Amino acid sequence: MGKSLFAQLQRQQPILLVCCLLLIVMTILEGCGVGAANGLRPDATATSAGHGMSFALAPQPTPVIRPTTVVSPTTVPIPIGKSGQTSFPPGAALPSEAQCAASVKRSSFEPRPQNTQANQTVPTTQQIAALAPWGANMGQSPLSDSLRKQISGNFTGTTDEILQWVACKWGIDPNLARAEAVIESSWKQSQLGDYTSDQTVCPPGTWDGQGCYQSYGIFQLKYIYFQSAWPMSRTDTAFSAEFMYGTIRACYDGWTTYLSGSTPLPGYAHYHAGDIWGCLGRWFSGGWYNQGAVEYIQKVKTALTDKVWLKASF
Repeated sequence: MGKSLFAQLQRQQPILLVCCLLLIVMTILEGCGVGAANGLRPDATATSAGHGMSFALAPQPTPVIRPTTVVSPTTVPIPIGKSGQTSFPPGAALPSEAQCAASVKRSSFEPRPQNTQANQTVPTTQQIAALAPWGANMGQSPLSDSLRKQISGNFTGTTDEILQWVACKWGIDPNLARAEAVIESSWKQSQLGDYTSDQTVCPPGTWDGQGCYQSYGIFQLKYIYFQSAWPMSRTDTAFSAEFMYGTIRACYDGWTTYLSGSTPLPGYAHYHAGDIWGCLGRWFSGGWYNQGAVEYIQKVKTALTDKVWLKASF
């Protein structure tokens, strides 16, 4: 029996040898931390946990998600209305000065080089702070003073660039501003108007011994109505232009309250917000679609249609 058992062991020796070798290999692999029985991935890491070892998954890198298309930054365009219309409805938020400055199309176009000094002049902080409030004392709603507070005149450039900036800032079609400036002054900031012999309505230092001019600048601001705007109305093109269009904007927003009592010519609506032509006529005549206003409006419309400022003779 002992011999027989020995003989069997001899026959089974290769099998035992293979089993021993497999056992040794598995022991070595387990000691290296590589295995499948414990469910570990090759990226598992061992961490100390007192007696024995516990395993935690190694932190995985956060995936980076990239867009399939690259969007280049663009400048948001400032809307420009059709001829004779505003870009922004009554009460709308208006663009910032910086937005409007960025929207100006710069060029060497300057039909009025004599405006250069006034075009490069801006009001001081003290002059802006001294502007009189807009309200009932000038036939306006107190709400209109929020517009007056936005006036700065803080822009320099050619005459056309100034008109672009002002039109943008107050939500006005730039061609409308160009056309009205043709009628008011032929784009001359040095323009003088409304000569009078009444010394009581003369701006300081303008009395010549017999009379004085009352209206000044590219849009002819009249001293008697806008005394706190002096002398910027004469010396600063950007201020003069935007003060005028701030006034137009107040009318357009429905805040020129005294016009509610005006009776227009037959066929014209009574004062209401949103009528840019009525507000332009009021700038000239002081009334709402009275005869003087209607005639003035027609002149501006003609200049707008003809684009007078582009003609060689301008």
